[in-house]
Amino acid sequence: MTRLPLALKPLTGETWSSYLTRRAAQHGVTLAAMGSHLGLRDERGRWPGRFGVSLAPDDVQRVSAILGLVPVEIERMQLSSYDQLAFDLTGLANDSPIAGTRATAHAAWVWLAGSTFCPVCLAEDDGAWRLSWRIPWITACLRHGVALRGSCAVCGGVPGLGNRLHGSAPPRVAAAPDGRLCPHPEPGGAVCSADLVTQRTVLADSTRLARAHLMVELTSGRRTQVAGIERTSLQALRAWQSAIGIAVRLGAVDVGDWGRTHRWANPPRDPDLVDQLLECVEPVIDANDPKSAALVLEGWLRSAGIGSPNANTFSRITQSSAALQPVINEVLRRRGRAHTLIQRRLVGQNGLAIDKRGWGVDDIPQLVWPCALPEHLRDSTRPDQRILRAVVSMILVRMCTDAKDWVEVGAALRFPPDKSRNWSRYAFAGRWGLKGLLLERAELLGAHLARQPMQSHWSRRPRLVGNGLSAARRAQQPGCNREAKDNHWCPCAQSSGA
Repeated sequence: MTRLPLALKPLTGETWSSYLTRRAAQHGVTLAAMGSHLGLRDERGRWPGRFGVSLAPDDVQRVSAILGLVPVEIERMQLSSYDQLAFDLTGLANDSPIAGTRATAHAAWVWLAGSTFCPVCLAEDDGAWRLSWRIPWITACLRHGVALRGSCAVCGGVPGLGNRLHGSAPPRVAAAPDGRLCPHPEPGGAVCSADLVTQRTVLADSTRLARAHLMVELTSGRRTQVAGIERTSLQALRAWQSAIGIAVRLGAVDVGDWGRTHRWANPPRDPDLVDQLLECVEPVIDANDPKSAALVLEGWLRSAGIGSPNANTFSRITQSSAALQPVINEVLRRRGRAHTLIQRRLVGQNGLAIDKRGWGVDDIPQLVWPCALPEHLRDSTRPDQRILRAVVSMILVRMCTDAKDWVEVGAALRFPPDKSRNWSRYAFAGRWGLKGLLLERAELLGAHLARQPMQSHWSRRPRLVGNGLSAARRAQQPGCNREAKDNHWCPCAQSSGA
């Protein structure tokens, strides 16, 4: 096959289909004729599978010589140039084209066919189409500051999608191609041919442009943080994808019917909806640490009426993500029945061996120090701060013993059985929303107890009797060293180095 007489260099970031379209128009032939000359169409007129996604090495060598390009220029125009950066194309190695495309669509957000577009770019670049428009994460054109369009305003079709969900071959047209006209097929074998250049554009706001800029960098391989932990670009994008799946299924964002019934849902074709999804999950991804991100997920769970999630709660509704798993683990540690959470979060991490902790039951007062509570709860009457302090003490006992219920825990502190049950129910009641916070405070206090100088003092406990809160008034109640100078130790003194 002979080299084409006219030369044309591809634009930076141009797609393979766009470049062939422009070369065909340059030589005044159809795209089909150009494909046949390049040896890309078989005797039945069919294009190679996964057209524009990847090209076999033998084809790369042949067409580069005919087009007057170097092989790397051909490879850069394939969607596979983003492989392992923006998505994983491993599934395309499957022998079955359909199975391979489905596996790829399930594993990551990528459009193997179809594209968004910027009308202004098409006008300025002689109808050239950008490879980045095939990536759903990018919803705005940074060059012109406008939102990308996902469909033709005339026919409503997605340019380049064709008649099949995974069909990537160019449409069958007889006329010389023009990248500025809508190529979406219509009944009877014709195409829409609406002018895409003149279609309406909408300026993107600053937050959308910022998200688009981030996604451009991520899909190019930039490392970033997910909930405060550094990740690769592919890991980060999978975390975004997983978080979107959770948000949609829990009703945190209104998306109509998209993604509600299928955990492997393909990305929406509407860039506006994609940006809405990104905005919804941004607080999870941008959180400083997994605990902060978990607070967002907990809000979604509460709104969905899920009080005690487990691992299956998330695995059923979204794809797994190693980068998002620390956030999910934190949610599982903070949500559910108190005993379950204590086992997951406080006991399971270190076991029950007291010698490993350096403290035991005798180091725990009946009511912990007031400064063990957050400042806004230290003088609280609703909920009562004395009950909260008693419950923190009970959590500490649960951390260092094998007690199975709150009555058994309370017995170690010489609490009446009814008080152990009622106080724990009161403190963990949903109306307060303090379950996770009390566990966190117990965990922090436990880290200091080993250095308490008067450890034997709390072993001589009075047996609590009385009705209501009168029993708590008779309990061991150490004060705060900063408020009562006769106290030799308290958690905040330990924290400050006193």
